[in-house]
Amino acid sequence: MAKTYQLVLSSEHSGTQTDLDFYGHSLLFADSIVPVYTQTEGGTNTPQIVVTSSADSTDFDSDQYQLLADDSQTEVSIDISTGKFVEGNIIAVWCTTAEAQNDLRSFVTYFAVTGDIHLHVGVCNTTQSQDYTPDIIANSRAMKMLTTAQVAQIKL
Repeated sequence: MAKTYQLVLSSEHSGTQTDLDFYGHSLLFADSIVPVYTQTEGGTNTPQIVVTSSADSTDFDSDQYQLLADDSQTEVSIDISTGKFVEGNIIAVWCTTAEAQNDLRSFVTYFAVTGDIHLHVGVCNTTQSQDYTPDIIANSRAMKMLTTAQVAQIKL
């Protein structure tokens, strides 16, 4: 009941909202996320992650995503709608480290190939309100969030 895939960490390709919609939920419920550093024959070093998750992910770009193993069992399909940024939500987001430090707690950073936009998985530590807009929201970052109530309801 798990799928394992390898993802190139590139904010230009796998860091778009469209692409994050394919694999973001599998990060939030991952059994493991292992960073790897792949060196190609031509000498190009590429940071990647190997994710094992029982939440379904989708093959989306063979240059960025490679299915490594599938146990032929049905993965859980989760429909996540990103709502209001609320303290306690779990989140997978492509943003700068400074934005993550301001708006998240208990987060892990997976560094991208280039640039200052990286993949972060953690917990929201602020709430969007009329008086406060988190940097992640203000900068329209690609993200997937779940409330604690949604997590409890899914029961993974």
